[in-house]
Amino acid sequence: SRYFEWQVRYLQYHFKKSGQEGGMTRLLSGSHVDHLVDEIPTWVAPTYPKLAQDPYVPYNKPTAIQHWLQFSGINAEWIIVTDPDTFFLRPLAKQVYGGDIAVMLGNGKAQVVAKGKPFGQKGYMDWVKGGPFESLAAKYCPGCPFVDALAVPIVIHIEDLRKIAPGWLSITEEIRRDKPNWDKAWLHERFALQWTVEMYGYIFAAAKLGIKHSISDRAQEIVGFNKVVQAPVLHYSLKLELPGGVQWHKYFEDAGSNIPDPPQGTNAVSTRFLKELKEAHDALPPTTKKWTTGYFQAEL
Repeated sequence: SRYFEWQVRYLQYHFKKSGQEGGMTRLLSGSHVDHLVDEIPTWVAPTYPKLAQDPYVPYNKPTAIQHWLQFSGINAEWIIVTDPDTFFLRPLAKQVYGGDIAVMLGNGKAQVVAKGKPFGQKGYMDWVKGGPFESLAAKYCPGCPFVDALAVPIVIHIEDLRKIAPGWLSITEEIRRDKPNWDKAWLHERFALQWTVEMYGYIFAAAKLGIKHSISDRAQEIVGFNKVVQAPVLHYSLKLELPGGVQWHKYFEDAGSNIPDPPQGTNAVSTRFLKELKEAHDALPPTTKKWTTGYFQAEL
């Protein structure tokens, strides 16, 4: 889609610039390669086969990861799972003595990751004790000794990801099938289960396998929330409300090209993000793709 086109191009630009070891692979859900295949290393996976019955597009994420793990022949030992709406400012993960990986956090600490002990960015879902995260876990992960409140980026050994992937999809399906019985609290705008089910599919699948993550909120800065740049990754999932009434959001159809200068008084995270966004835009020539679909609509 046009929505993802500029995001994945800018992600790859900053991934390369950051010096992060290893390669980047875009997982593309569809029936064929697209116009970016020569620019960005891409694995094409079939779309989730039951979207006609349940048009929840994020089914494609665990579906594509399973397909990539099974058929791509990938031989990397360590995987960083992230979303398109992120920029790498510097390496997130580095190999350390003994073959393990260390996540280089924004607080100056290094969190060692080992097989059976992945890392995840601290998620927002447990913001209130006894809230929707706990009730959701009680229903769909009963008896689990722990549930990790996490989000991307995730740094994980490939064998752990292979174990988690099937449950990631099946639990996502289970929760979606039970939609008529969802607690109203799960639809709160800060929880938004109607869109975030696949996140909980991953969390509960890992918990049922006894795979516990180390968690920190210092792997990334949330643009529009955090104010000081320390972490190695910027994540621009939120609408940007800037001084003087200036706004920017990835949902705006010209978000990848109409980039505001940061007004006076803009915090350091938002200022850095807009700078990096403009740098990627200026460095990458427009594609020659002629879109016939809407901004969010995928061409399958």
